Amino acid sequence: MRFYKNLFSLALLFLTACNHEPKPDNLIDQDQFTSLLVDMHLADGYLSTKSQVPDTLAFRGNGLYAAVFKRHQVDSAAFRKSYQYYAVHLEQMGEIYTTVLKTLTAKNDSITKKLAAEEMQRSRLAADSTKKAYKTDSAKRAVKQDSAQKTAAKKSITKPVANHK
Repeated sequence: MRFYKNLFSLALLFLTACNHEPKPDNLIDQDQFTSLLVDMHLADGYLSTKSQVPDTLAFRGNGLYAAVFKRHQVDSAAFRKSYQYYAVHLEQMGEIYTTVLKTLTAKNDSITKKLAAEEMQRSRLAADSTKKAYKTDSAKRAVKQDSAQKTAAKKSITKPVANHK
């Protein structure tokens, strides 16, 4: 009896391992699917930054995903079937997600560099405005001192001498 159980298990394993599903009719090719997944993950990232109220999240999410599908000219059924197909074919899915990860990392790096450059520009502008304000303030102080000295000089010149006859 044990022999038959093992034989049945091996036969079942053999039949499931040799089952090659044909490609679905509306299978999205690997490059387009990669681009689609990049946009889907960007949409997921955007949604994760918003408030997590279920109704709002579903409303925004459905709109974002619909826009992604429209941009790539794909419907949700084709995406679902393609995802299921690639999920079974792990080598292809691994290649797809390697490319997705590289693309998202490159986008993240470019955004980080851009933000760092903007921060550096802001700090330069702040330093320049501080220097300019100091120079302007110094110039105003110098003008005030000069005008105060001129006023004092005018008063001493125009003061009448009391003992003069």
